[in-house]
Amino acid sequence: MTEFCISDFSVLFSQNINHQPLSINDLPPELLSTIFQFVRPLDMLLIASCTCRFWRKIIYNEWFLNKYSTGGISKNQLIGWWRFDDIKNIGFDSSGVLGDRYHVFGRPTTEDCFLGKCAVFDGRSFIDLPVNDKSEYQTDTYSVSIWFWADPSAWSRDQREGGWRTAIGSWNDLSLNNHAWLHLGFHVDMNIHSQVMISTAHYAFSCQDREQMKPHRWYHVVVRVNRNRQELWVDGQQVSNVDMTRAHLRREVRASYRENWDASQWHEQKIHLPDLLCLGSKNSEHHNPWKGKIADASIWRRWLKPFEIRALHQQHVSIDKVKLGSFVCNK
Repeated sequence: MTEFCISDFSVLFSQNINHQPLSINDLPPELLSTIFQFVRPLDMLLIASCTCRFWRKIIYNEWFLNKYSTGGISKNQLIGWWRFDDIKNIGFDSSGVLGDRYHVFGRPTTEDCFLGKCAVFDGRSFIDLPVNDKSEYQTDTYSVSIWFWADPSAWSRDQREGGWRTAIGSWNDLSLNNHAWLHLGFHVDMNIHSQVMISTAHYAFSCQDREQMKPHRWYHVVVRVNRNRQELWVDGQQVSNVDMTRAHLRREVRASYRENWDASQWHEQKIHLPDLLCLGSKNSEHHNPWKGKIADASIWRRWLKPFEIRALHQQHVSIDKVKLGSFVCNK
């Protein structure tokens, strides 16, 4: 498509000002495509494409949509992004929220992978990221996207860990301050698994994949959470969800914290909020250490769209390199 500037539109408008009113569909396709570049987000643009066949022809164009989504998935509400592309600054957050505010324990390393770089954890290495004073993280609506790979040694049962391995967590379930926000990884018996906690009574809600997880294989995992619902996506497919508006669907993990409150008031109980975010472990005590690799981990203060999740998995690229236009047009 050739460029069409505002001066061209002014000429076109002046030529028609004394004639019949100018319809928006009388505008050249080049100008309409420029206008459509400002319609955000993508799902709203796709809805607009249903208005007429002319608009749909312009919008459902692979070149146009890839230009529209230059830079990959929209960074709107991105609050954490770890690319692990610098071993000297391995915990750097490229979203701009945390930056280089992190603490490294042990010696996590980096190596090349299909996404560029990944972090390698040996079960004794962790990255802690304090988020308690970041308002962006004090939310009950979020998505986490992560690629991970487990070493065969991760299936060994450590009596202290009970078979759990955590890729990314913020799960201080022994705390009285309600800081069990996220627990994402796998269990040697229950496969890929995510958890969130609601209420001062410490009621945990879980999602898990039914398929047996295997070592030496990359998995793309997304969890979408809000106060009422949790979803687990594995390799582009939703594999589990739980309705968290009903207290009886909980998995109660700390009975000693049970409080005598009326179950009819469950809707008033709040989801826990994070204090410390951990890469490669569950919490500040570094329980459930990860043994394997982690790549392109990101956290969003919104729900990733299903087509964003599927595009990430199918194209096997990082969040800044996905071509949503190619994905949408090919589907």
